[in-house]
Amino acid sequence: MPHRYFVHLAYRGTHYRGWQRQSGNTVSVQETIERAVTQVHSSPVKAVGCGRTDAGVHASDYYLHFDSEQPLRDNWLFIVNKLLPNDIVLYRVWEVDSSAHVRYDARERTYDYFIHTRADPFLAPLSSLYEMECYDFAAMHRACSLLTGRHDFRAFCLTPDRHNTTTCDLREASLHDEGQGRYRFRFVADRFLRGMIRILVFQLLRVGAGKIAPEDMQAALRSGQRLGVGQARPEGLFLSKVEY
Repeated sequence: MPHRYFVHLAYRGTHYRGWQRQSGNTVSVQETIERAVTQVHSSPVKAVGCGRTDAGVHASDYYLHFDSEQPLRDNWLFIVNKLLPNDIVLYRVWEVDSSAHVRYDARERTYDYFIHTRADPFLAPLSSLYEMECYDFAAMHRACSLLTGRHDFRAFCLTPDRHNTTTCDLREASLHDEGQGRYRFRFVADRFLRGMIRILVFQLLRVGAGKIAPEDMQAALRSGQRLGVGQARPEGLFLSKVEY
């Protein structure tokens, strides 16, 4: 019987077309890891991820699983990391029951979206630049509070008809002042829909700019109608915690 392994890792998504393997010449995180692991095993290995991230999105806490016909050698982690580019790092590998699944067994996920308000070449790859000096932060905090709870987030999904259900339990939606002109949105839920975080951030920034009211986001939850087309940029988004 094959051995199943969980791997804890992180990656900077700047140069990848997201987690999932893509057709054509685009490079994904999944494909890059599979290529390295296959080289070590001398046979094809399929990596299953705990979720999908879009092009340019990062993960500071990510998990995958794969099956192997043979037990892993003691220095497996060291060898695979040597074969990977320096923007992907595997932290830990351990054997699990054959029924364990990194995606379906996850109970909770946390995403952070980082914003800086002044141009900074060192922050640019890992944070999104938005000028927020005149924003209404009280309104954004209120909008966050109206989003939390178990709701149908159809209005905040890119492809709602591709999901069996668009209901999510959003346990936290918050905005934090990190100091020195930096801010962080945090979202914690049992599950997220495609594009959901970037759409939420885009609309929350519209609230801050006075273009819509906090109650407009609440009304969109109830009606299922989009508030307009738009997403926040990808570089500020991190999958930062997965709970099992």
